[in-house]
Amino acid sequence: MASFRVLSGGPILAVSDFAASLAFYTDGLGFSIDARFEDPSFAILSNGPVGLCLFEQGHPAGDLPGYVMTVPADPSTPGAVLVLRVEDVHAVHAELAAQGVPFASEPWSPPWGGGRCFARDPDGYLVEIETLA
Repeated sequence: MASFRVLSGGPILAVSDFAASLAFYTDGLGFSIDARFEDPSFAILSNGPVGLCLFEQGHPAGDLPGYVMTVPADPSTPGAVLVLRVEDVHAVHAELAAQGVPFASEPWSPPWGGGRCFARDPDGYLVEIETLA
């Protein structure tokens, strides 16, 4: 077992239109910009305990030779899902839908309680919004 403590974490998403993705996560989902860099465009975002980074696709990273991040070619097969836990999935869905956030599904309430729905970001990544039972 590892002996270190993780202080925070979150995914880095390759994005095709940096401005559109930044607006989706900040204006649409309420994330704050903790840091922003240019050439290539990169942002570190947070919303409560959730961290997320956006990286303009197609640029090599100097510290990771041989890798170039790109958006999934087919939006129906995203390589990542961001999960946001909220108090009331139905209320959040209604608020975001009224703001024009696109959804891949309506809220679903399973028989064991809780609920979830999926928003879709500009590159097709899914954002699962869920309430635990």
